[in-house]
Amino acid sequence: MRYNRPVAATARLRIWARAFALATLIHLTLPDYAQAGWTAPGLLSAAGALWLLARPAAGGFALCLIGTLWPLLALRDVLTQSALLSLWAVLGLAATVRLAQPLDSKRIASTLDAVRLVTASTYFIAALHKLNTAFFDPTRGCAEHAWRQVADRYGLPDLPGAPWIAVATEITLGLLIWRRSRWMWPVGLAFHLPLTVTLAPAFGAVMLSGYVAGLDSRTLVRWRRAARIGRWPLLALGLAAAASELTWAARAEVAPALKTGAAAVILALSLLVARHRPRPLRRPLTPLPLAALALWTANGLTPYLGLQYQHTAAMLSGLRIDPGCHNSLVIPEALRLTDPYLRIDTAHFAHPRPDRERILRESLWNLPALYAMRTNWCIPENRPITLTGTWQGMAFHLPDLCAEDWRTHLPGHPEWLPGFQRFQKNLSRTCAQACVH
Repeated sequence: MRYNRPVAATARLRIWARAFALATLIHLTLPDYAQAGWTAPGLLSAAGALWLLARPAAGGFALCLIGTLWPLLALRDVLTQSALLSLWAVLGLAATVRLAQPLDSKRIASTLDAVRLVTASTYFIAALHKLNTAFFDPTRGCAEHAWRQVADRYGLPDLPGAPWIAVATEITLGLLIWRRSRWMWPVGLAFHLPLTVTLAPAFGAVMLSGYVAGLDSRTLVRWRRAARIGRWPLLALGLAAAASELTWAARAEVAPALKTGAAAVILALSLLVARHRPRPLRRPLTPLPLAALALWTANGLTPYLGLQYQHTAAMLSGLRIDPGCHNSLVIPEALRLTDPYLRIDTAHFAHPRPDRERILRESLWNLPALYAMRTNWCIPENRPITLTGTWQGMAFHLPDLCAEDWRTHLPGHPEWLPGFQRFQKNLSRTCAQACVH
């Protein structure tokens, strides 16, 4: 495959590439990148993002793609936003790589349609995963957990019906983005800002970069015209309010009224952004956005097949897919193809470690977790680490987890990607577990 030099692009592609680059840079501030082995992929993503800030180019998207795929496939990255950034990098390549045909406006429009539909479907899939009994449990549901984090930061009271509000908001956002409605901006900001300062510091930026793909050229022209005729003071006020909001949210001693006022200014600014109605999308969708939508939707449904849990927009859902704990209110358990989790019934260290042995017995496991366990626990004084249990419906006896041939004592085929974390960590074998995210 031959990459072209930086190509001339429409304003829409240029603006989206910059939004994607900013989201990538914010994503790189996550604590994950302070772990061993994450520096190199982080530098690749940063280099690609800086390139895309200057201009949309195939090389920039390629660097971002390598930088996000590396942690996903080899470093046990569990985040849905990482999978989104990887897919969007592929779509950016589709818009900027020069193969047999030169770049044209139809290819760019098709790429941005794909980004927009994937963004909308992420909200739909997330809402689907939340339709489970645990999410609506007021004592351990993720909605209640998330709202408590927000309420503690902002000094707010309890929110009756928080689970229903969360699901309804995600469905609404999916519809607004699908229809390219101007109201996606204020609703999206109101939804993501509290999560950004509590539980999901980068997810909002990644999703909002997908909103940008829904902008049309006419709206961009109007925004530029509005900026030229004296809207900079209001824009500066909004940015200052946003910075103050993020600062105040971390300081409990600041009066809640000030925090609420800052949030009101931010929402007012977003309403100004939303005042321009985009033209209806009249052209039919091309194969690229339909293929991207089908691929991402299929990926989002893999938990119900027992094939994957992470990277599917199931975060903060409380969804369980393991036998005996399946809790979806919509998708039947009969669709699961296999039990994906490994269960350890007995665990013994050479020198007894009661706490670790108890954790091993009380949790659900998977192969990437065992590889990580070998890295962290296989020291001479612990060996042998003997495990017995069941996996894929078959019993196993593992004489020593630290032995070179340990994998031969487990059923199933060799794991081709031991660093690809498909299933949850810290998941209890009991069904009544507080929100895991």
